[in-house]
Amino acid sequence: MAQRVVRTSKRLAAERQIHAAIAHFRAGDFECAITLCSAAEGQMPEPSEPTHLFRILRRAATDSLAVDGQKDDFNYVATWMKHGDGADRVEVGEWDVQFWLNRAISKYRAVYGIGTPGMADFFSWAGRSSRPSEPA
Repeated sequence: MAQRVVRTSKRLAAERQIHAAIAHFRAGDFECAITLCSAAEGQMPEPSEPTHLFRILRRAATDSLAVDGQKDDFNYVATWMKHGDGADRVEVGEWDVQFWLNRAISKYRAVYGIGTPGMADFFSWAGRSSRPSEPA
């Protein structure tokens, strides 16, 4: 039996991870969705203009500490899923997954100029060009 081989790229891998994350979100597989979003976000290069959600959050967190003086940990849930330390159980809500989907899709759009139809189906803004000179 011949082995299957997939020719891919950083962009295509990130795109497929995001699409799979959307499908997992809709199926209620929140852990899978967040893990795939985290992978997609890490797969893509940093955009020339830091206009995606995670960069905006990091900049805001640097400019002003949280009320309790602690550093905001925007990666807590994804880090918890990838590593064996921390609490044995956590609650992962819809909002957590939507946050991660927004992070991954906004970075995809910042890097590649526009999201895919599947991303735009989830967040309508993803289907519009992030570059003013390019039509959607």
